[in-house]
Amino acid sequence: MTTEPTDPTGEPGASDRTAPPGGQQGVADADLVVDVTPAAPQPRSRRTLWLTVAAVLVLGAGGFGVAFADNFANLGAYAYSAPKEFDGLALVPKASVTRRSLRAGSESGVSVTNYRSADEERVVIVTVYEKHIFTPSSELDDLLARQRASGATVTDLHDVDPGERGGVMKCGNTDDDGQQLGFCDWSDGSMWATYQEAVRDTTVAPDTAASHARAFRALAEVPSS
Repeated sequence: MTTEPTDPTGEPGASDRTAPPGGQQGVADADLVVDVTPAAPQPRSRRTLWLTVAAVLVLGAGGFGVAFADNFANLGAYAYSAPKEFDGLALVPKASVTRRSLRAGSESGVSVTNYRSADEERVVIVTVYEKHIFTPSSELDDLLARQRASGATVTDLHDVDPGERGGVMKCGNTDDDGQQLGFCDWSDGSMWATYQEAVRDTTVAPDTAASHARAFRALAEVPSS
């Protein structure tokens, strides 16, 4: 009877198995434990974090610049130069002075220009304060608030086309010792101003004042050198 070879362990046929490379027997039968837990992400460095934050800030600043490009471009774009004559009315030098205006609140350096017809039936008064204004709409709201606080009565106030000089403009009526004046307030990147017009025994309509104010601005607001 033929006897099947045995290995030292006594397991039949064990000697016929092919040994794994390296001559170490039994490694192929060992249980292998593999850690399949996903590796934790490496923490972001402070430098990477700050670079990311800086990039966001730069992009945000760029967006701000694009959104307000016109505001920056209009800062100080015009200077005020009162014409010697306006719409047939002569400039009255002695009434055109630079003084502190009650309606301008605490701001000094306000220029007041006066025009009158020869028969003094029609009068135009323009009050101007030159400054760089980034948000004309807010400045205009502040101007109107100061005028009301000084006791001015304003009626029929509404937005109007500011004309070729841009900015924002509102016109309405106000009372001066029983005389109804048409007036317009405007603000742009270079100044805020008030245009007032009175015609004896006549109420100047806000839209008429608006038309005249636009014409005055075209003459008086000259490009800055």
